Amino acid sequence: MRKMTFATIFAAVALTALPLGKALAICEECVPPPPPPHHDAPTGSSHGGSNVGPLIVACGMVSAGAVIAGTVVQANNQRDPRQLTINEAAWLAAICPGLLPVALLVQSTCPDNRATYQIARLAFRFVQRHPFGDQTPFTNAYAEACENGRLSRKTRAYLRSLIR
Repeated sequence: MRKMTFATIFAAVALTALPLGKALAICEECVPPPPPPHHDAPTGSSHGGSNVGPLIVACGMVSAGAVIAGTVVQANNQRDPRQLTINEAAWLAAICPGLLPVALLVQSTCPDNRATYQIARLAFRFVQRHPFGDQTPFTNAYAEACENGRLSRKTRAYLRSLIR
């Protein structure tokens, strides 16, 4: 659990510290030179000519849409209806290149295994019966599933008892 918490905090700090202005610029030769300043424009105005803000918003919306679409597809799977695992959700969100480091971090700290799929199935059943219920126990169970690759009988029994 501590390893995942530390890795998540590290990824959040690293992503917020990235200088996105230069990272998102495609090439300086491709960008046309700025127009000459107008003489009748006020000299004290500062217009940011950056497109980074809208790109980040669009990237976030596309990532959220990909995760939502993946969730709907997996929930409607006739053979195995379940929620997405953390790993699957991270890779779907990585449709935005800025979230690729997060997906790689999740892949290295918690690859999918039988226990993560079992948690996703139990969480799906829980949400079907309790649409507005607290899913924290299922999220917490991922720590055990990621560390050990399986769930203890006690954890499985507890999660199953929540579904009733």
